[in-house]
Amino acid sequence: MKALLKKNGKVSLESIPKPKSYSDNDVLIEVKTAGLCRTDIYVAEGKVKSIDPLILGHEFAGIIQEIGKNVSNLRSGNRVTVNPQIPCSKCHICTSGKTAYCQNTSFLGIHLQGAFAEYATVPASAVHLLPENVDFKMGAYTEPIAASLAVLKANIAPHETGLIYGDNRISQLTHKILKAYGFEDVTIYDAASDRELKPDYYDFIIETLVTSEALNAMLQALRPGGKIILKSRQHQPVALNVNQILKKEPIFHAVNYGSFEEALYLMASGQIDLDDILGEEFELEDFETVFSAAKQGESRKLFFRF
Repeated sequence: MKALLKKNGKVSLESIPKPKSYSDNDVLIEVKTAGLCRTDIYVAEGKVKSIDPLILGHEFAGIIQEIGKNVSNLRSGNRVTVNPQIPCSKCHICTSGKTAYCQNTSFLGIHLQGAFAEYATVPASAVHLLPENVDFKMGAYTEPIAASLAVLKANIAPHETGLIYGDNRISQLTHKILKAYGFEDVTIYDAASDRELKPDYYDFIIETLVTSEALNAMLQALRPGGKIILKSRQHQPVALNVNQILKKEPIFHAVNYGSFEEALYLMASGQIDLDDILGEEFELEDFETVFSAAKQGESRKLFFRF
C-alpha cells in the first residue's frame, strides 16, 4: 500500500505491506480522506518526537474492511472516523472508567502508525460511525471540531465577554462553535495586528497557539478572576510572570477533547458551516506541495484523498 513514511529524519512516499495482523479488539480501515494538521508538520520536521519509522497523519475517515473477533458494535462496510488519542486501558484511571483522562495515552501519527496511508489499524474503541450526510472530508475534520468543543468544558457562559487569542483556522472554528452554542460577545484577536487589547476586560480568553509572550498578553487583557483556557498542543515549555498571575488570581483551565459524537452531530445537523474552512483534496504523491502550502498559511484545511 502507499504510505507517507517518516524514516531516519526524512519523509517520503513509500510502498509498504498492507497491515495483515491486528489484535482481537482492533479494526482495519480503508482510509478515504485524511487531513493535514500542523502537528503532522511538526512531527515531520522532528519538532515533536515520534517513533521511527512512522506513518504520519491522525485526522481521517474511511471504511472498515475487517474487524477483530472481539468487536461486536462495528462491521465491515461501516463509514467511520477515529479519535487519534488512544488510552492505555491499563492504568487505574482507565480501569475506573475515565479513559478520557488517561495519562499514558498514545497518539496516532506520533506514537502509533498513522493515517497517511491506504489502510490503518486502530482500536475499535476509538472508532465513531459517520452519519449518512457527513462525507469523508467532513468526517476527517471531526477531530479538530471535538478539540474545539472542549472549550465548553471550562464552564464559560454565553453572556460573558470572551476573546480567542490568535487568528487562524482553529480560532475561526472555535468561534463558529461558540456561536452555535449562543455565545455572541466573543472576538478573535490577531496577535500580529497593531490593535491593542483592552486591559482587565475579558471574562475568558481562549488561546490557540500559546507562547510566553502570548500568555502574558492574555493575562493583561483578562479581568481579575477571569479564565484562560489552554487548548493548543504546545510541545515546548512556556514562561509565566508569577507576580502578574498572583495579582490577577486567574483560573487556568486546560481542556483536551470534547465529544466526538457531538462534533459529528454539529456537522450532520448543519449547525456549523465549514465551507470557508475545508480546502482542497490532493493525491498523496503531492505531499511536498501540500506540506509547503500548509506552512504558508492556515486559512483552509488541506486533505489527502485515497
